[in-house]
Amino acid sequence: MNAISFRSATSGDLDDLIRLEKAVERTLPRRDIFATDEKSFYAPIVRGAGHILLAFDAERRLAGASVIRYPSPEDPENLGRSVSLPAERLLAVRHLESVFVRPDMQGKRLAERLVRENMRLTAGSGRTISMATVWPGNAASLKLHLRLGLFIRAFAFKYGGKPRFILMNEGRPDNEATPILVDAMDLERHRALLNSSMLGVVVHPAAKTFLIEYRPLLPA
Repeated sequence: MNAISFRSATSGDLDDLIRLEKAVERTLPRRDIFATDEKSFYAPIVRGAGHILLAFDAERRLAGASVIRYPSPEDPENLGRSVSLPAERLLAVRHLESVFVRPDMQGKRLAERLVRENMRLTAGSGRTISMATVWPGNAASLKLHLRLGLFIRAFAFKYGGKPRFILMNEGRPDNEATPILVDAMDLERHRALLNSSMLGVVVHPAAKTFLIEYRPLLPA
């Protein structure tokens, strides 16, 4: 992995980015896991409405990408609305939109390296509230975002009705409280706990699925 190099994407990279995204999508066991986007979605991001970081292998082939977008406060898809952020704070939201890695490069923590570096590069943007959406059954993505310092804060149906956790890097769990463990796909239980000011904080393996640990949200 020492041969991996990174650089910011330009408009000339978008065709290759779309090809990589589609190649990753074809390997997934379920379409719910990953919502693909089109060139028209990425074009404003490379023009300044966010930042796309690309990774290349030793042969200079595209190996992965991390996409961070800056939604406008008026954007109905601004994830801050899902957790009832006040209007003046919506301008501080950045979306960790997606990260995808070439199938032969997966399992090497490249996705985490990409997102961490992209978060570092966009740290000076004033977008201090990091948010993301993850399909409840995607243990790998949940673990990644929890390692990045985000917590599960809400549940919604997004992208044409697909179930999604909404994660955010704000909030403090009460680590002294008794944890509650919930099966990954028990969507109604997740919704109930999140609506009662609980945080999803850890993913635990289980026999046939995995469990999500919840703890109370401490007052600000």
